[in-house]
Amino acid sequence: MQILSILRIEIEAFLVLLAAVLVWKLLTRQINLQGLLRRQGLATGSSPERVQLLLATLAMSANYLGSVLHSSSNSLPDISSDWLYVFGGSSAVYAAGKALTELKTPNKDLER
Repeated sequence: MQILSILRIEIEAFLVLLAAVLVWKLLTRQINLQGLLRRQGLATGSSPERVQLLLATLAMSANYLGSVLHSSSNSLPDISSDWLYVFGGSSAVYAAGKALTELKTPNKDLER
């Protein structure tokens, strides 16, 4: 067996075990996801900016992982500029929503 084959098997095993640990910690609630999609200060409802950023991140990650798995070369595949535009736009929407929320919220430190 070649050294590259052994190395590839070790990397794949490491990633599978890492994913298994992550899933286990999520299922046993050792990783706290409460409030992940909520705007800070809101008791109910979710933040559309956070939801779309999460979905864009998951879509881009799945696309890139698929490219890596189907790549026959020994190098990482390039990221499409379209995906970079989608991710950049998604991040900009999140940042703009966060900025607007912060501007609307009165700063209690300045009022003292």
